[in-house]
This record gives sequence, structure tokens and C-alpha cells, in this order.
Amino acid sequence: MASLRLFLTPKTGYFVLLTGLIIGIELAVTHTAGFNRHPVAVSLGVVFDLVFVTTGLFYWLVAKPLRLPRSRSILIAVLMLRLASFILPKGDFLPNQFWPVLLILTEVMVLILAGLRIRTIVQTYRRLRPHADKETALQGSLAAVFGHKVAAIIMGEGLTLYYVLMGWRLTQDVLPGSTALTTHRQSGQIALVVSLLIVGLIETVGVHVLLNRWNPSVAFWVTLTSVYGLLFFIADMIATVKRPSYLTDTHLHLRLGVRWRAIVPRSAIANVRRIHEKPVKQSGQLNGAFLTAPTILLTFSEPICFDGPYGLKKQISQFSFCVDNPDSFVQLLRERA
Repeated sequence: MASLRLFLTPKTGYFVLLTGLIIGIELAVTHTAGFNRHPVAVSLGVVFDLVFVTTGLFYWLVAKPLRLPRSRSILIAVLMLRLASFILPKGDFLPNQFWPVLLILTEVMVLILAGLRIRTIVQTYRRLRPHADKETALQGSLAAVFGHKVAAIIMGEGLTLYYVLMGWRLTQDVLPGSTALTTHRQSGQIALVVSLLIVGLIETVGVHVLLNRWNPSVAFWVTLTSVYGLLFFIADMIATVKRPSYLTDTHLHLRLGVRWRAIVPRSAIANVRRIHEKPVKQSGQLNGAFLTAPTILLTFSEPICFDGPYGLKKQISQFSFCVDNPDSFVQLLRERA
């Protein structure tokens, strides 16, 4: 009840009333003759009012006075964007011409919020970077502004584009004084991923041609989803090479492409052993090997939180993955114990 009273302020009431008024006005606009004559232009105006104006009102009337995290404003923006998708009529051309614009507006909105707090992001990044790799430091700096969940989603999408566009220029990102643990040199993982990409590209083209004859709109979205999936695999392959796992005197930093990531204290590793095939699936177990058989099985003395793509998290007690020279890895891990 105490937390509820914090929100029952006059400014919160003004926000609710103004938002309700905006929604009513935009509903009326979508039923005017002007909307029928210029549907795309008016739809953009409706989306701007519902998303940007209401989000601005929420920030100045509610979030800022109550000192709420910036992630709350982003949540309001996403909810209003979803509301816009219900309010706007579904025309024959809107799925192809208009809804991609909504996605772009969402990205622009996130960039604007990040720009407003760029100083906090940069300062937090500089504070974290000496003790963490670039990805961990960047996610921590974004979490200081957007919250952990939103930061994980931003990182999930951003890393895919980052490695696809810039991966060929990167060098191995491993902290000085640590031992890199590669996973692709002896497993043939890169060759398998390339083969998967070639097959996936052929199938994407074939499916697009077939669906386009039936429904161009469905073909567009299915192809877009397939292409993004292929980009994810490309990013994962580049990250596997350029951003390997590494071992320090105190921690094991597990980084499996853009799929899974965890920082495991050495003291939390109860057992490490060599394996030759995927272990029997059980609760609290995760297999990090991709397209190959795992070679190492780690057992933890307590569950470890693994971060997956787009904010996915799992509590793991046993983790299997593939590493080059597994016998040397087992010996190195035991020696550092």
C-alpha cells in the first residue's frame, strides 16, 4: 500500500487524464476523411502522439518526480506502440509500408534515450572496463540507464549487427594475463556453420518464391525473419572466433558466441571431467556446444546464472561445452585450483 501511495500524486493523475485524452483524439482521427486520403502520413502522426508524446508526459510528470528508472519510460513507450497497432486500421498496404516504420521508430526512441544519458553510460563503462571485457562493461553501463532486462535486449540485437558489420576488423578480446580457451579450431564448428548458412540461404530463397505466389505480405515477413536468423548465426560464428572464453586465476569466463555467457568463480567449480558425447539431459544442465559434441563437463557447487540472448537467463548446475585441447584445459583448471 505504501508503494501505491507514492504513485497517487496530482501529476500522476494529470498524466492519466492527458493520456486518455490523447488516445480518444487519435481514435477519432483514424475515422476521419483525412485519414482515408493520407493514411500513411496520418498514421505516422498518430504513432508519434501515442508513443513519443505520452512517453514524454510520463517522464516529466511521473518518472522524473518519483525518480523511476529509465526502463519504466521505455516500457510505457513499448506499451503505447502496441496500443497504436490496435488503434490503426489494417489497410491492404500497411503491413509492408508502415509496420517496418514502427520498428524504426522504436529503435530511434531507444537511441534518443541513450543519447540523453550518454554521459552516465560512458562513465560507467570506463569504471567497469579495467575489470571486465568490452561486452560485460557495455551491458553494465547500459543497465545503469535502462535496467538489466532492457539492456540485455539491446545487447542481444546490437551484438548481432556489431559482429556482422565489424567482426572482420576485431581482435581477440581477452583480459591481459588470462588464458584464452578456443572452441572452433579442432571441432570443425566454423565449417559446419558455413554449411548451415549455405543451406539456410538456399531454403530462404526457395520459401520466399513459393510464399510470394500465395501471399506477398507473408513472404516478406517470413523472409525477413529467416535473414535475421542467418545474421544471428554469422554473428555467433564471428564471436566464437574473436571473443573466446578465457581463464584467470580466480574466474572462468565462459563466452559461447552470442548465445551464452557466464562468469564462474573458480571456487564454484566442484568437478571438471573429460567427456566424448552429450550428457543425458537433466534439470539444471545446459549444453553450450553448437553443432559439435561437447568435450568438457563442469559441475558447480551451486547454481550459476548463465546469460543468453535477448535477456534469457538460466540457473545452471552442470555445463557441457567444447574446447580445443580438452586434456590441457582440465589440467590447467586443476593446476590453478
